Amino acid sequence: MSAPQLKAAIVGGGVIGGGWAARFLLNGWNVAVFDPDPQAARKIGAVLDRARASLPAFSDRALPPQGRLSYCDSLEAGADWVQESVSELLDLQHKVYAQIAGALPEGGFIASSTSGFKASDLAAGDAPVVVVHPFNPVYLLPLAEISGAPELPARAAGAGGT
Repeated sequence: MSAPQLKAAIVGGGVIGGGWAARFLLNGWNVAVFDPDPQAARKIGAVLDRARASLPAFSDRALPPQGRLSYCDSLEAGADWVQESVSELLDLQHKVYAQIAGALPEGGFIASSTSGFKASDLAAGDAPVVVVHPFNPVYLLPLAEISGAPELPARAAGAGGT
Protein backbone atom coordinates (compact mmCIF):
# COMPACT_ATOMS: atom_id res chain seq x y z
CA MET A 1 0.00 0.00 0.00
CA SER A 2 1.45 3.39 -0.97
CA ALA A 3 1.54 6.49 1.21
CA PRO A 4 -1.17 9.09 0.63
CA GLN A 5 -0.22 11.77 -1.89
CA LEU A 6 0.44 15.11 -0.19
CA LYS A 7 -0.80 18.29 -1.86
CA ALA A 8 0.60 21.82 -1.69
CA ALA A 9 -1.30 24.90 -2.81
CA ILE A 10 0.99 27.65 -4.06
CA VAL A 11 -0.59 31.11 -4.16
CA GLY A 12 1.54 33.38 -6.32
CA GLY A 13 3.75 31.98 -9.07
CA GLY A 14 6.65 34.42 -9.27
CA VAL A 15 10.27 33.55 -8.46
CA ILE A 16 9.55 32.55 -4.85
CA GLY A 17 6.23 30.81 -5.57
CA GLY A 18 7.85 28.99 -8.49
CA GLY A 19 10.69 27.91 -6.22
CA TRP A 20 8.19 26.55 -3.69
CA ALA A 21 6.34 24.74 -6.47
CA ALA A 22 9.59 23.11 -7.60
CA ARG A 23 10.58 22.20 -4.02
CA PHE A 24 7.28 20.43 -3.36
CA LEU A 25 6.81 18.92 -6.83
CA LEU A 26 10.29 17.45 -7.12
CA ASN A 27 9.94 15.93 -3.66
CA GLY A 28 6.85 14.00 -4.67
CA TRP A 29 4.00 16.33 -3.65
CA ASN A 30 1.14 17.22 -5.96
CA VAL A 31 1.13 20.97 -6.49
CA ALA A 32 -1.77 23.27 -7.38
CA VAL A 33 -0.73 26.80 -8.38
CA PHE A 34 -3.06 29.78 -8.24
CA ASP A 35 -1.80 32.93 -9.96
CA PRO A 36 -3.90 35.13 -12.24
CA ASP A 37 -0.80 36.19 -14.20
CA PRO A 38 -1.16 34.74 -17.74
CA GLN A 39 2.63 34.15 -17.71
CA ALA A 40 2.61 32.10 -14.47
CA ALA A 41 2.94 28.71 -16.19
CA ARG A 42 5.87 29.93 -18.31
CA LYS A 43 7.63 31.44 -15.27
CA ILE A 44 7.16 28.36 -13.14
CA GLY A 45 8.24 26.17 -16.05
CA ALA A 46 11.54 28.07 -16.23
CA VAL A 47 12.12 27.60 -12.49
CA LEU A 48 11.28 23.89 -12.79
CA ASP A 49 13.76 23.50 -15.66
CA ARG A 50 16.53 25.01 -13.50
CA ALA A 51 15.54 22.88 -10.51
CA ARG A 52 15.42 19.65 -12.51
CA ALA A 53 18.87 20.40 -13.93
CA SER A 54 20.53 21.26 -10.62
CA LEU A 55 18.74 19.54 -7.73
CA PRO A 56 19.92 15.95 -8.48
CA ALA A 57 23.56 17.05 -8.16
CA PHE A 58 23.05 17.95 -4.49
CA SER A 59 22.14 14.47 -3.28
CA ASP A 60 23.63 10.99 -3.40
CA ARG A 61 20.18 9.42 -3.79
CA ALA A 62 17.52 9.69 -6.45
CA LEU A 63 14.64 12.09 -6.05
CA PRO A 64 11.25 10.55 -5.37
CA PRO A 65 8.79 10.30 -8.25
CA GLN A 66 7.67 13.80 -9.18
CA GLY A 67 4.20 14.91 -8.10
CA ARG A 68 1.52 16.28 -10.42
CA LEU A 69 1.45 20.01 -11.25
CA SER A 70 -1.80 21.82 -11.97
CA TYR A 71 -2.86 25.43 -12.42
CA CYS A 72 -6.11 26.64 -10.87
CA ASP A 73 -8.43 29.53 -11.72
CA SER A 74 -9.52 29.78 -8.09
CA LEU A 75 -8.18 28.87 -4.69
CA GLU A 76 -8.71 25.16 -4.09
CA ALA A 77 -9.63 23.40 -0.89
CA GLY A 78 -7.94 20.22 0.20
CA ALA A 79 -4.27 21.17 0.36
CA ASP A 80 -2.06 19.78 3.11
CA TRP A 81 0.14 22.90 2.89
CA VAL A 82 -0.79 26.41 1.67
CA GLN A 83 2.21 28.57 0.72
CA GLU A 84 1.48 32.22 -0.09
CA SER A 85 4.01 34.12 -2.18
CA VAL A 86 2.14 37.17 -3.49
CA SER A 87 3.50 40.72 -3.70
CA GLU A 88 4.45 42.31 -0.39
CA LEU A 89 1.44 44.63 -0.19
CA LEU A 90 -0.38 44.24 3.11
CA ASP A 91 -3.83 45.08 1.72
CA LEU A 92 -3.37 42.55 -1.10
CA GLN A 93 -2.17 39.88 1.30
CA HIS A 94 -5.17 40.43 3.60
CA LYS A 95 -7.54 40.08 0.62
CA VAL A 96 -5.81 36.88 -0.50
CA TYR A 97 -5.87 35.45 3.04
CA ALA A 98 -9.59 36.11 3.31
CA GLN A 99 -10.06 34.01 0.15
CA ILE A 100 -7.74 31.27 1.36
CA ALA A 101 -9.36 31.05 4.82
CA GLY A 102 -12.46 29.38 3.39
CA ALA A 103 -10.35 26.65 1.76
CA LEU A 104 -8.20 25.78 4.78
CA PRO A 105 -8.70 22.40 6.40
CA GLU A 106 -9.56 22.24 10.10
CA GLY A 107 -6.44 23.25 12.01
CA GLY A 108 -4.83 24.57 8.80
CA PHE A 109 -2.87 27.76 8.40
CA ILE A 110 -1.31 29.92 5.71
CA ALA A 111 2.48 29.82 5.35
CA SER A 112 3.63 33.20 4.06
CA SER A 113 6.89 33.72 2.18
CA THR A 114 7.02 37.34 3.34
CA SER A 115 10.34 38.97 4.14
CA GLY A 116 8.87 42.28 5.24
CA PHE A 117 5.99 41.59 7.63
CA LYS A 118 5.52 39.83 10.96
CA ALA A 119 2.89 37.09 11.22
CA SER A 120 0.87 39.34 13.54
CA ASP A 121 0.75 42.02 10.78
CA LEU A 122 -0.46 39.46 8.27
CA ALA A 123 -3.12 37.71 10.33
CA ALA A 124 -6.53 38.97 9.34
CA GLY A 125 -9.91 37.66 10.39
CA ASP A 126 -10.09 33.89 10.55
CA ALA A 127 -6.92 33.24 8.55
CA PRO A 128 -4.08 32.05 10.79
CA VAL A 129 -0.71 32.95 9.27
CA VAL A 130 2.81 31.70 9.98
CA VAL A 131 5.83 33.25 8.28
CA VAL A 132 7.84 30.62 6.40
CA HIS A 133 10.38 32.78 4.60
CA PRO A 134 12.68 30.69 2.36
CA PHE A 135 16.33 31.01 1.51
CA ASN A 136 16.99 31.22 -2.24
CA PRO A 137 16.84 29.40 -4.50
CA VAL A 138 13.94 27.74 -2.70
CA TYR A 139 14.27 24.46 -4.60
CA LEU A 140 17.96 24.02 -3.68
CA LEU A 141 18.21 25.29 -0.11
CA PRO A 142 16.00 23.40 2.34
CA LEU A 143 16.11 26.30 4.80
CA ALA A 144 13.38 28.66 5.93
CA GLU A 145 12.99 31.25 8.66
CA ILE A 146 9.82 30.36 10.57
CA SER A 147 7.96 32.68 12.93
CA GLY A 148 4.42 32.95 14.20
CA ALA A 149 2.27 35.44 16.01
CA PRO A 150 2.02 35.31 19.81
CA GLU A 151 -1.59 34.20 19.46
CA LEU A 152 -3.05 32.48 16.44
CA PRO A 153 -6.81 32.25 16.08
CA ALA A 154 -8.36 29.26 17.86
CA ARG A 155 -8.79 27.58 14.47
CA ALA A 156 -5.02 27.05 14.23
CA ALA A 157 -4.63 25.57 17.70
CA GLY A 158 -4.30 22.09 16.24
CA ALA A 159 -1.85 23.05 13.50
CA GLY A 160 1.12 21.18 14.88
CA GLY A 161 2.25 23.62 17.53
CA THR A 162 2.79 26.50 15.16
